[in-house]
Amino acid sequence: MVLGLLLVDPWSNGGHPDRPTRTSSHSLATRATVPTTTPTRPSPPYPVATSTVPLFDPTRDTAARGSVPASSGRALTTDIWRPVGAEGPLPLVVFAHGWDSDPNVYATLLSAWAAAGYLVAAPVFPDSADTLPGTPVSDFPNQAKDLSFVITSLLGGAAGPVDPSRIAVAGHSDGGTDVALLALNPGYADPRIKAYLSLSGQIPDGVDGPWGVPKSGSLLVAVGTDDEYGLLPDATEVYQTADMVKTMLTVTGGDHLQTFVADTPQSEAVREETIRFLGVALGSKAVTPSSLSSALEPPPDPSIAVSVGSG
Repeated sequence: MVLGLLLVDPWSNGGHPDRPTRTSSHSLATRATVPTTTPTRPSPPYPVATSTVPLFDPTRDTAARGSVPASSGRALTTDIWRPVGAEGPLPLVVFAHGWDSDPNVYATLLSAWAAAGYLVAAPVFPDSADTLPGTPVSDFPNQAKDLSFVITSLLGGAAGPVDPSRIAVAGHSDGGTDVALLALNPGYADPRIKAYLSLSGQIPDGVDGPWGVPKSGSLLVAVGTDDEYGLLPDATEVYQTADMVKTMLTVTGGDHLQTFVADTPQSEAVREETIRFLGVALGSKAVTPSSLSSALEPPPDPSIAVSVGSG
């Protein structure tokens, strides 16, 4: 709830007989001693509220999860992180979690984005989440389409007013691969998306190209040099393949997950860089390599190397 403040001219009686007028001596004293105040709008960092929105896509099926059989439709319970006090419609970030994981694993990261003023929505993927019965499986094509479905649902008002001109998708690990699919493959392109963040992701095997077709929007790729799954070259390939304005954050000593979610100065710096990127990528001005460089360099931590390009 936003509380409005009624400002009253201390030199008028406002129509009230018991209030001093301009000519009273008390009014002169009031003018000298009572400070005037102006209302201030809330600003980042905002308090963050969480909720859950049940979404369901009847047009696509869910694959079997080990002993759990395949099912019709895709149930996409979506966790919401909302900035309390931010004026809407809000810019939207839809986040894809990794394999055998769930949105709560990334609460530190998603809360940071919400505190910066973004409505953050993270679906629980029916294929790969660790919170559902059965054995998690990978399904990059369907998960990329899940992100587009969540965008459609939230533009319809499922979680409050959303700014349709300020939409980003982000993901980590397999979720970062989902984002790479949306950013690089025209078969999965969603023209509503203006910014892409692929964290520890890669170009997926087994999905037909072409890859790297010129596209509007901008891309951030981030990866740790000590990623235990050896994803530094794969993430670098995502960056090099993209034909758009783009930046890559290479985190010296960074691992696969904690680089983005840990409570350490380095991880906080990485999160700050993603927020800086979102500010430019979802801003009102055209994104250029120069504007990205100005926003991201120098990074908040010297362990983060920033590369910027455009094709």
